[in-house]
Amino acid sequence: MGIKKISSTIFHRLLKPLFLLPFTILKIIFSILNAIFSKISDKLRLSITFRMTLVYTFVISNILVLLSVGVLSGGFAYIMRSEGNDLKKDFTLVTAYIDESHEVPASEIEQLSKSSGRSISLFDENLELLYTTEKNPDSALFIHRYASRNVIFELDNAMLIVNPGHPDANIPPELFNQYGIAMVYNNSMIEDSKMIYVQIIDKLSEETEYAGIFIITLIALDIFFIILIILIGSSASKRLLKPVKVMTDTVQNISINQLGTRLDVSGSKNELKDLAKTFNSMLDRIQLAYDRQNQFVADASHELRTPISVVQGYANLLDRWGKEDNQVLEESITAIKTESENMKDLIEKLLFLARGDKDTQKLEKEDFHVNELIDEIIKETVLIDNTHEVTCVRKESIVVNADRGLLKEAIRIFVDNSVKYTPEGGKIKLECYLENHSAMITIEDTGIGISETDLPHIFDRFYRADKSRTKQTGGNGLGMAIAKWIILKHEGSIKVQSKINIGTKIYIALPK
Repeated sequence: MGIKKISSTIFHRLLKPLFLLPFTILKIIFSILNAIFSKISDKLRLSITFRMTLVYTFVISNILVLLSVGVLSGGFAYIMRSEGNDLKKDFTLVTAYIDESHEVPASEIEQLSKSSGRSISLFDENLELLYTTEKNPDSALFIHRYASRNVIFELDNAMLIVNPGHPDANIPPELFNQYGIAMVYNNSMIEDSKMIYVQIIDKLSEETEYAGIFIITLIALDIFFIILIILIGSSASKRLLKPVKVMTDTVQNISINQLGTRLDVSGSKNELKDLAKTFNSMLDRIQLAYDRQNQFVADASHELRTPISVVQGYANLLDRWGKEDNQVLEESITAIKTESENMKDLIEKLLFLARGDKDTQKLEKEDFHVNELIDEIIKETVLIDNTHEVTCVRKESIVVNADRGLLKEAIRIFVDNSVKYTPEGGKIKLECYLENHSAMITIEDTGIGISETDLPHIFDRFYRADKSRTKQTGGNGLGMAIAKWIILKHEGSIKVQSKINIGTKIYIALPK
């Protein structure tokens, strides 16, 4: 009896706001999630796992709520329609009894009331009570008068009424709390030219009990599945994001001394694998840049150490004997000036490359004839070197838009290298012509050539292919790097062909 009472009470409270049930459940869910979030937000730090679990829970909880509401609504509609049909059948029987006896058939109506468990009342045209199966006849009133504000469902002549739960001026005291929830069927018939109103009331006791148990079960299942979803969703999210944790732990351990560490990219193909590959590629570039920087610093230090040592040596020589020996004094001053010029040249080149790396080296572009620039370079080369044959075998009139000074410096670097590494009497040929809408400039010599091993590195900073001739030919290995930067900055390209003891040919292509 206690279970029936609890089930009936719960059903009474939940039936009226039936259509607000999804919002109520959502409010409860959000309250629970908010409470959990406020307690563990510091620990979770809004992790992706937590966010994914929250999304899973929110989506599936909404689906469960909608399904529950659909099941309740469908069940409610079915019960109400079925109950309305049953009440209509009882009304048909009552009218049949009255038609047969032409008076109130009390015994038949009483028997029908007991068998169906419903209350049956008859009213005259003034809605005065003629007969009722209620134990207390005073409580048998025509419900339609009072229940207009308490009707929650209406179908044909049947209506579902519920007690408001508080005193109402429209309901007489004897009716207050009489019906927690009931199905009322009102209809009329004419007997002997008189209107008779038939009212059949079903207190829905069994239906209330079953509905209450069903709602409790449905809510319990929803809560159970929501908790299950939270647990499964959290576990699934952690499993899916485990590679991210591994990546995070690996990255946290990477330092300057461990740049060789790489993320594991084995396993199935997915977005995380692509991310790991991208990160590994980034680490490769960082390591390459770091190694180049270290090499650059080491090479620069090495290049500066030699002239500094020479200057320091001659300074010590001057300090000891040069004050009185004019020959030592002149030799020391000459050496110091030479090494100072070398250091100045090296520093200027280093600054140029540094500005290029920072993209602060500006280009002052203008339109000019490349062929005139080639003539100018050949004339200057012949003035300072008469041991080689420097000619221009092919020269077309081509106008380009470029930084004339920087382009001249780049070509001058290639020509100077040809002069340095070509034996006396050798030939250096320049060409200038138009090919495929590009201004082509070539520098070809009959020098010692470059080996296949050295060829890929000739544009590296401080790299010298002919290391045995460093002292003889001079240079610091930065010229080719500067020339390449200038050409590429002009959106051009460089191609080098060389064979040992035959010569080298350099192709420069510039946009016309």
